[in-house]
Amino acid sequence: MKRLIVNADDLGRTHGINAGVFEAHRRGIVTSATAMVNYESVREAAAMSREHPELGIGLHVALTGGRPALPASSIPSLVNAEGAQPPKPEGLLSPRPEEIAAEVEAQFRKFIEVFGRKPTHLDSHHHSHRRPDVFEVVRSLALREGLPVRNAGGSMGAALKSAGVRTNDAFEERFFDEGVSISNLVHILEHLPEGSTEIMCHPAHPDAELAATSSYAAVRVLELSALCEPSVRAAVERAGVQLIRFSDL
Repeated sequence: MKRLIVNADDLGRTHGINAGVFEAHRRGIVTSATAMVNYESVREAAAMSREHPELGIGLHVALTGGRPALPASSIPSLVNAEGAQPPKPEGLLSPRPEEIAAEVEAQFRKFIEVFGRKPTHLDSHHHSHRRPDVFEVVRSLALREGLPVRNAGGSMGAALKSAGVRTNDAFEERFFDEGVSISNLVHILEHLPEGSTEIMCHPAHPDAELAATSSYAAVRVLELSALCEPSVRAAVERAGVQLIRFSDL
């Protein structure tokens, strides 16, 4: 059986992302999302989620690209002199494991406070949990809370399964940047492997805040259009693919 999770990253970052994610769920094939809790718009996302209970929402652990949940003074190895996180995971030069754990725990607790429940699963912004130090923290949290974790490729899936953590069998990230087109998405859907696959996506409506703070902004509008395209839904049905959420694993 082919089972597919279509997960929209970055929920809660801006209003345009919130609107795009929920539209891609209502009109398209998005079944899941992951929320960034360190942004004010996450409260709007939580309010919108109450009208869309079928959309699974997990925690998008964010150690890059913004501001932390904790005071910068308590996690100096994770931020720069201005208290900001590095743009990408490579900028985490010598992070202390205990500070990673503290920040991830703070984001987990904030998710519960904002959404009123635990996340459906865990993943990370810019795939920072591909780093061994971040992976260990995320895996430990998942084991403690009984949550699935995104298998973001490589040996991660085997490591999660050996630890008893539920995860997707395959991870598909070709629907991104230059790979964003209806034809490419249909091709991916027509060639899914057996088992469970996650397709990562980033739908959004045009948003001045996002355009000012992210190098990946305009393409999100194209993602939204493709995810809502009727021929894409038809490809899912033609291939006999079952759309699921992480909680269904």
